[in-house]
Amino acid sequence: MSFRSVGLVRLAFLLAGLFAARSVSCQDLVLRAEFWAESEPVEVLPAEISDTAPRVVVPDEVVRSLLDEGRYIFAGMIWGFEFRYVPYDKTRGVVEELDIVPLGAIPWGDPRLAAAQTRLTGTQLRAYLEYRPDPTAAARKAGWGQANFQSAQGRGSAPLAGGREARKTALDQAAKEALRELLRPVEKNKPREIRGLFAYDASPRIVITGGTYTAIVRIRVRVAEIRGYSVY
Repeated sequence: MSFRSVGLVRLAFLLAGLFAARSVSCQDLVLRAEFWAESEPVEVLPAEISDTAPRVVVPDEVVRSLLDEGRYIFAGMIWGFEFRYVPYDKTRGVVEELDIVPLGAIPWGDPRLAAAQTRLTGTQLRAYLEYRPDPTAAARKAGWGQANFQSAQGRGSAPLAGGREARKTALDQAAKEALRELLRPVEKNKPREIRGLFAYDASPRIVITGGTYTAIVRIRVRVAEIRGYSVY
């Protein structure tokens, strides 16, 4: 399979989505999920300042962090990612690698993204976010349900000390585990690299366990290219 295979798969997938867009309305699909972000430190305004009951003020960067994660996850459910996976090969001294490139993004301030039911639970800011994609994006999301995509699930972790960036690391590690399990039969032949596409099948869960962020993801995957080692 040629180096252009991934690009051709992306093109075919896009064309299929455009045809499907004729029957998908933006009102037909609403992505909704709960997101949270650590809210320490917080500021408590006394009643005499807030004119009512004492009020908790969450730093702006925490709110932005929550919204950024929502934008990233929803985009990953709609447009998905391109991946390049290099399996570990002890004999050749090859270390495992996974490169993930987003194929789309929700711009900051997109009016289709809205927050609801925001609340503070302990030191966590929680909110349900909703995104209403346009017909073309909704069709793209529906395209991941095609029969030529496979399902996989994985779990990944990253130390809490890594801060908010560690949450994305945990998501990537979970995707790596899901891909590794799905591609295990292929790995037995020790390919040089595997390329393809994947998307979140649902909003991933991120929890704190034992000093780490742990992410649980379900993905839809399509392998586009398997490159072997050259034989001389």
